[in-house]
Amino acid sequence: MKNYDFDRVVDRKNTFSFKWDNVSYGDRDVLPMPVADMDFPVASEILEALEKITDHQILGYSIVPDELRVEGQKKIARDYGWETELDWQVWIPGIVPGITAACAAFSSPNDGILTAVPVYHPFHLVAGWLGHPLHTFPMIEESGRWTFDFVAFEEALKQGPKVFLFCNPHNPGGTVFTSDEIKQIKSLCQQYDCMIISDEIHADLIIDSKVKHQTIQSEISFFATSKAYNTAGLGGAVAIIPDPAIRLEFQKKTFGYFPMLSRHSIEVMLATYRMPSTWMDNLLPYLRDNHAYLLTRMNQLPGIKMLPLEATYLAWIEFDATMHGDFQKRLFEAGLHVLRGDQFLGGNFIRLNFACPRVSLDKAIEIIEKVVHEAR
Repeated sequence: MKNYDFDRVVDRKNTFSFKWDNVSYGDRDVLPMPVADMDFPVASEILEALEKITDHQILGYSIVPDELRVEGQKKIARDYGWETELDWQVWIPGIVPGITAACAAFSSPNDGILTAVPVYHPFHLVAGWLGHPLHTFPMIEESGRWTFDFVAFEEALKQGPKVFLFCNPHNPGGTVFTSDEIKQIKSLCQQYDCMIISDEIHADLIIDSKVKHQTIQSEISFFATSKAYNTAGLGGAVAIIPDPAIRLEFQKKTFGYFPMLSRHSIEVMLATYRMPSTWMDNLLPYLRDNHAYLLTRMNQLPGIKMLPLEATYLAWIEFDATMHGDFQKRLFEAGLHVLRGDQFLGGNFIRLNFACPRVSLDKAIEIIEKVVHEAR
C-alpha cells in the first residue's frame, strides 16, 4: 500500500498560484486558507499521466475518448449508486461555467434562481451575472448539523423560481444530505415545477465516516474529481443530463463559449478514475484528523463555535459579537487569509481550508487564538 506524506510542506509561492500569490499580500508573510485547493502533492499516477503528454511533445486539440466516458460512468455507479447512460454525459471544462450555462438556459428575468444560504458564492452571484432574480432561503442548525429550513424552502418555491441550485455536499456547511432530505427536496421541486441543478464536486470528501453521499439524480448533476485529487487548476467535469431535450438546450448554451477539454484534463481525469483506492484511503484519515483537531481547538475559544463537518475540507466557523467588528480583516492583518461569511451570504462566519500539512494548520490556529484573545 502506498504511503503519502501529507505532512510535507511544499513551497507554492511564485508558481502563479491563485491561493499563494494573491497580489493583496504584497511582501507580507500571509498564510492563505481561503481557496478550495489542497496544499498536498498530487499522486504519482497523476504525475505519470502528465509526463506522458510532455514526452509526446504535441499539444493539439483533443476529443473526449470513449474510455473517459466509460470510466466516468463506472465511478458514478460504483461510488454514488446511480446507473447512468453514456449519452447523458456532457463534458465541460469546469462546474461553475456549467452552472452559469445551465442557469442561462433554464431560468429567465421573469422567474429567477433559488438557492439555500449560506452557499458557495457563485451560486448566488450567477443571478446577478445573468440579470435574473435571486431567491434564497436559510440553512438552519439542527441536531448539530446544517440542514434546510424546509418550511422556508417551500415558501421560496412559491415565488416561482425555475431553477434550484443545490450544493451537495454543502459548501460551506459541510452537510451530507440524508436520503429523506433528498426525497423531500426532489418532491418539493417537482411540486413547484423547479429544475434541480446539483453540484456534487465534494462527493468523495466525506469527513464523517458514518455517513454516505447521496446523489440527488437531478435534471442536471455536475461531477468532478478535481477537489478530491487536487487537480483544480487543470479543470474538467461532467454534467449528467438524462433528458435529451434538456441536454440539447444545455449544449447550445455551451457551444462557442466553452473551450475543448485539454489532453491534460482528459489524461488526469482518466488517471483519477483508474487509480486504486490508496490515495483516498490515505487522504481521508489525514483530513479527518485535521478536522477533529481544528474542531476541538476552535470550540475551546470564547466567542467561537464550529459545528462538525460531514464532508469537505472547508471549516465553517462562527464568531460572536465579542469579536468587535471585522474578524476576517483582523485575521488577515495578523497573517491569516480566510474567507468572510458574507461572501456566502452567511453573516458572522469565516471559512477556512484545513487541507494542509498539520504544521500549517497549527500556525493558523495560533493566529486565530491570538486575535480572539486580543479582542476580549
